[in-house]
Amino acid sequence: MWRKEGITKSDVIQYYLSVAPKMIPLIRNRPLMLNRYPHGVPGKSFVQKDWPHHPDWVRTAPVRSESLNKTARHVVCDDKATLVWLANMACIEINQFLASTPNVESHDMVLVDLDPHPPAGFQDSLEIAETVHAALDQMKLRYMIKTSGSEGIHFLIPIIPQYPIEVIRRFVLLLGVLLEQLAPKMVSTSRNKGQRAGKVYVDYFQNGLQKTIAAPFSLRPEPGAPVSFPLSPKDLKRNIQAEEFNLRTVPSLLKRVPPFDTSPNQGLEQAFGELGDKSRLA
Repeated sequence: MWRKEGITKSDVIQYYLSVAPKMIPLIRNRPLMLNRYPHGVPGKSFVQKDWPHHPDWVRTAPVRSESLNKTARHVVCDDKATLVWLANMACIEINQFLASTPNVESHDMVLVDLDPHPPAGFQDSLEIAETVHAALDQMKLRYMIKTSGSEGIHFLIPIIPQYPIEVIRRFVLLLGVLLEQLAPKMVSTSRNKGQRAGKVYVDYFQNGLQKTIAAPFSLRPEPGAPVSFPLSPKDLKRNIQAEEFNLRTVPSLLKRVPPFDTSPNQGLEQAFGELGDKSRLA
């Protein structure tokens, strides 16, 4: 599956089996978009969201797809057997919705996506992530921190599924503007790619209907078989490297993964107040 690294399909299956107890509670009940690499990495791949053919015991969720002009049957992974089946189907990368079934139009997760643009890199993402961590603590929000599996950092914030996408984007944008004011040479919220060079871009548009994000513990189809790995706030201050979290190392690191409550029972009212904007919730 990774030719240069000598990683086989058996290795991929065993990896997902080893992380299943940590991964499945975080992706349960969420429609998935699967990035399949039948010929390995690098190689031709395709993204599959509609699964008309699957074993009877694999659960799917109906989601209306405008791009396919039909209702797609997305796989939902609630158990080890499904996760192993996906690995056997060469689904190297597992991407999750920010909403749960059956109400996929209402997000129960906010994504704060810190995306560094060269020459900015992972260390710059970590530095900005420390400030995001402090800000979310001030707002009394519960969140997960994870590596993107590349150079970025993701914050996932469970919320009550009642806010329009525009409100969720507005929250992430306001947080990004705050970061931009604190570190104008390091952070950008600009939609103009030319203005992001050398900065960490706060991609608030990643919060969108049917947009997906690499699931916690998902492999990424890059050299070295990197993993999107959950971090603790203490990790942000350590001299860590993105590439140290990969298929071969992560199984031995599972004990250090902090617990995370995914209950969607948080509101954004206090957070908007802390950011000086209550108008969007009026």
